[in-house]
Amino acid sequence: MRWTDTQEPTTCRRCNMHWEDGDPALTIACTGCGAPADEPCRRSSGGNERVCACRDEAAVQMGLLTRCEGLTWDGRHEKPLLLRERPIAHALMCRSVRTGAPVSRWPS
Repeated sequence: MRWTDTQEPTTCRRCNMHWEDGDPALTIACTGCGAPADEPCRRSSGGNERVCACRDEAAVQMGLLTRCEGLTWDGRHEKPLLLRERPIAHALMCRSVRTGAPVSRWPS
């Protein structure tokens, strides 16, 4: 079990765009994996630290995200979701994440 706060600030590693309230794509449900709004995408093989491509595309179509201006072939932002070993006491909307992925190596 890993823990994350989907509303904590995040920054694209490619273009440095910053979202103070978390990844805008996570505010809508994912049609790819079925994750509801405000919960991370669910990977059957583990590794929930990335949003499904269809969720990112839906966020772009809804005007919640713009295409990444960084060096990327698909126009997607690289928005890491920090996974932790323990629940986050200060977070308003903590979500448990079942994943085989290890705790994030890189601090936010």
